[in-house]
Amino acid sequence: MPFVKYEDGLFTKNESLKNLYIPMLSSLVLCFFVVIINLASFPEKKIGHSWMENSGWIVDIIQWLILNFILWSFNRLTVNASLRRGINLGLHIWIISAAFDVMDEFIQQPRWVGYYIEDVFKLAGMLCVSIGIYFIVRYVNGKYADISIDSYRDELTSLPNRRYFRNILLELKNTDNYVFIIDIDFFKNINDKYGHDMGDEVLREFGNLLSSLHDGNVTASRIGGEEFAVIVTLPSQQDASVMAEKILSRTRDLIIRDEIRFTVSIGAGHKKEDETVENLLKRVDVALYEAKNRGKNRIEWAAE
Repeated sequence: MPFVKYEDGLFTKNESLKNLYIPMLSSLVLCFFVVIINLASFPEKKIGHSWMENSGWIVDIIQWLILNFILWSFNRLTVNASLRRGINLGLHIWIISAAFDVMDEFIQQPRWVGYYIEDVFKLAGMLCVSIGIYFIVRYVNGKYADISIDSYRDELTSLPNRRYFRNILLELKNTDNYVFIIDIDFFKNINDKYGHDMGDEVLREFGNLLSSLHDGNVTASRIGGEEFAVIVTLPSQQDASVMAEKILSRTRDLIIRDEIRFTVSIGAGHKKEDETVENLLKRVDVALYEAKNRGKNRIEWAAE
C-alpha cells in the first residue's frame, strides 16, 4: 500500500533512542536518585506487617506509572523538539514529585518535603505540562488547517479541486448561481507538439487567469485534466454571460512563453431551485459538449 507510512499520523512506528528512550531513561534515573536521597536522609517509617495497613503506596505507584506512560506516549509524537521541551520538563518535574510521594509511604519525611518538594514540584510540573499542551494544540490545529487546505487544493494550479467544487455546489441555497464547465480546446495537441511540461504551464497560466476572477461572487476550480469549473453568483443570466465572455476574451489574449495561444469552450447553466448537483452538472456537461461540437471557443447555455 502506498500510504502505509502515513497511517500512524503523528505517531511513528520506529522510534529513535533520542526521541523516546532517553526521556524514559532520564525519568528512571531521577527517580532512582529520589529513592537514594530519601533512604540516605530520612528514617524509615514503622508500619504494620499487612500491606492493607499501608495501602497508600499502591495509589502513589499507580500515579507514578501513569505519569511515565504519559511521558512515553507523548514522546511518540513526531513534533518539533521545541514543542517537546515544555511537556517533557513538566512531566519530569511531576514524576519527581510522584516519586517523593511514593517514598513518603515508607520514609519519615519532614513536613517541608511534602510542602516544598511534593506539592510545589507537582504544581510546577502541571503548569509546564499545561503550557506545553497549549502549544501542542496550536501546532496540531495548524497542521489540521494545512492538511484541510491541501485536501481541497489542486497541486498544479493551486486552485480549489473537484472535491471543493462539489462541496460548494452542495452548499448553494439560492437560485442566483450559475455554473461554467470550461475545457481547453485542442489541449492534447499542445501536449503532443510542445511536451507535457508546456502543457502544465498552460494549465498553470489558465489557472492564474481564473484565480484573478476570485471574489465573493466567483469561485474557480480545476476539476480534472484540462477541465475547469467556475461558480458565479449574479443577479441575472445576462450578467453571467458577460462573465463567461470575459473568460473567453482573456484566454484569447493569453500568450504562453511568447508562442502558445489557446482558446476554451464553456458550458454554462443556471442552478434551478431544489436541483440536485448531479442533474445540474449533467446539463452543463451537455452544453459543453455542444460548444465543442459547434466549433469550440464559444459558450453554450444548458437547456432549462
